[in-house]
Amino acid sequence: MSLETTDHRGRSAAGAPPTPGERQPLPDRCPVDGPAPRLLPAPSVLAVPPIDPCTGLGRGHLLAGYELLEPLGGGGLTRVFRARESSTGEVRVAKILRPEWAEHPTAVSLIQREARAGMSVRHPHLVAVLDAHVSGPPYFVVMELLAGESVAARLRRCERFGPGLALWVARQVAQGLGALYARGFIHGDIKPSNIFFSRDGQAKLIDLGFAHRVGENSDLRERGYVVGTVNYMAPEVLSLVAQADIRCDLYSLGVSLYEMLTGELPYPRGDVRETIQRSRLELPRDPRSLMPTLPDSICGLLDQLLSKNPIRRPPTPADLVARLVALETEELARRRSA
Repeated sequence: MSLETTDHRGRSAAGAPPTPGERQPLPDRCPVDGPAPRLLPAPSVLAVPPIDPCTGLGRGHLLAGYELLEPLGGGGLTRVFRARESSTGEVRVAKILRPEWAEHPTAVSLIQREARAGMSVRHPHLVAVLDAHVSGPPYFVVMELLAGESVAARLRRCERFGPGLALWVARQVAQGLGALYARGFIHGDIKPSNIFFSRDGQAKLIDLGFAHRVGENSDLRERGYVVGTVNYMAPEVLSLVAQADIRCDLYSLGVSLYEMLTGELPYPRGDVRETIQRSRLELPRDPRSLMPTLPDSICGLLDQLLSKNPIRRPPTPADLVARLVALETEELARRRSA
């Protein structure tokens, strides 16, 4: 089984899996010109059998106060299960570090950061992290169980969103990012598969697996690694030159907004090397080439969010929220006058 970094359309960059119990290097370098980033395995969700072959865990196993129910999926570093809290009977989601990574300091650090960020911040537009066991193996975090679907799943069904819905989702995600930013965190992996539509009509930002504070990834960057999903990463992250800050999350949200509005990514699809080169060197496609009726005001915001120069992007989530609220109001007035 390979370890993969994937986007929600199934693009991947794979590396060989480590031997259980043995400390192993992370995946190989991506073949790109210039500074060549390496992608850490992503915690994206994939279908798995009733007994997870990577952990040997399944229905009925007990894990520090939680009874595991069925597996929900997993990725290169973690496995995800539905779990019942023994003391309350409430059903939660348990995200467990795969055993072969339990001695790897980088993998352990990532799940510890996820627990720290999730336990530090509460917001209606962020998934709630309710409990964590990250002082020793088995490492896991416990989150609220959400009912609904991801933006990625909705896009697969309907191809694109109307401007009103896309702006509404982006504004709620920006509000969730604002709560993280207020506590000093960067999400690090904004993309449609990490934005969830709950059945109560709210959009929630999920998966804090790559959440970190500014500068915390410096050691990884010095070794040529980046964390995130390549189609949504800001150019300065992929170049391994500039220090990542909250504007990298705003760039990723800009890519996600572009995709919600047009049904496509800003750059033509290609392999990891091609995607990195285009992100660094090419301008994004004019969204009106895909959706001719988009208003100038929305296109102007996309142009700023997708700028290769972070200074041109909104400086904070709060600034972006204000822009999105104004655009929502404008869109509502346009629809009423139509």
